[in-house]
Amino acid sequence: MKIFTFLILCFASVAFADDFKAIDGKEYKNVTVSRVEPDGIVLISKSGISKVYFTELPKEVRERFHYDPAKATAYSAEQTASQVAFQNQQAELRRKVAEERNKYWIGQEPAKNSQNKLPTPAAFVTNRGQQGEVITHGAPVDINRHLVLGNVTVVDFYADWCGPCRELSPSLEQMASTDPEIALRKIDIVNGNTAVARQYNVHAIPQVNVYNRGGRLVGTVVGADIEQVRRYVAQAKTGR
Repeated sequence: MKIFTFLILCFASVAFADDFKAIDGKEYKNVTVSRVEPDGIVLISKSGISKVYFTELPKEVRERFHYDPAKATAYSAEQTASQVAFQNQQAELRRKVAEERNKYWIGQEPAKNSQNKLPTPAAFVTNRGQQGEVITHGAPVDINRHLVLGNVTVVDFYADWCGPCRELSPSLEQMASTDPEIALRKIDIVNGNTAVARQYNVHAIPQVNVYNRGGRLVGTVVGADIEQVRRYVAQAKTGR
């Protein structure tokens, strides 16, 4: 019922397909406006979901959606500040994880109260070849805690109502279930306003992040491009 109500609210006033042309000439054909934010509009097309900023659109489109530069600037500043704070938090966590990993491999015991303990080699094997695990439904989540070190981890940002996400999901599931070196983790953003969508600045889905065996982000694929995902996975397996 909550999902149904959300869809009604999103599409009630803009349930028809439309075309937009950006100032630089880029065209968005047969798209639906799913949400209007102070600094831009979120569009749904057959290839996925994306956000187009009002500064990229002509005057008539800005007027149509009642664009207010002052509100847009304030909103963008708030989003940027949140993202910077999150990135700083992630950088500090990566530093701590690297420190604990170094202690582990040189034979030192991690601190007893450490919140960033690394899985043992046995844990690496246990997680191999499993089906995709949904690690959150809209709530904030620390991806680093769900990376399977020693494996390539594929993180899929999706939503149940996203058609391209549903098309991509079986390929990702098959990839993870047939390759013991791949772990699949799924993040249900629910909608673009949830905490996890803001946390990772997700403006378009499906979005797939690929991490190498050491937990470093190798690449991000926006849209249902399974071949690009495979290329990043191959690259991640080499550690580059």
